[in-house]
Amino acid sequence: MHNEAFTPLTFHRYNRPLRGLMIDNQPWFVARDIGLLMGHRHPERICHSMDDDQIDSVHIAHAGGEEKLSIISESGIYRALCRFTHPENRNLRRWLTQDVLPTLRDAQSPATSSPRRSLMTWDARRISLLEWQGELWIPLQALPAFAQGRATGKENTRANLLARWLR
Repeated sequence: MHNEAFTPLTFHRYNRPLRGLMIDNQPWFVARDIGLLMGHRHPERICHSMDDDQIDSVHIAHAGGEEKLSIISESGIYRALCRFTHPENRNLRRWLTQDVLPTLRDAQSPATSSPRRSLMTWDARRISLLEWQGELWIPLQALPAFAQGRATGKENTRANLLARWLR
């Protein structure tokens, strides 16, 4: 389908990478990465049950050069999540739909006048943010995770400032 090497955007979940890219305004992901995240015993076989329009192979660029890898479309991921049942798949689907897919779509076509989703690592936690009008916006649900610090009492100024602000 495509001859050029694509540079993927890499996401991490439980120290496992998920490489995603946009091809013709559609999100695609490295099949092996999805298989490993799903806990599949043989992640390279995840493409065997897909329709032709749900899989492809492209050249992916990386530090050592490039390699040809199998990729799965967004609909292929949902099909795999339904087919291979695992208790973690519900959380994986939520992470994909709430964090990964919006970030991947926003990274392809950044618009300066509209909000843009990004991910931030804070105290070994991943927090989803919006960048808008030069400011970072944190969802209200993420504030408790953001406010938790390592220190307690008056030493934890970040938590104390947020606690005073939320009163």
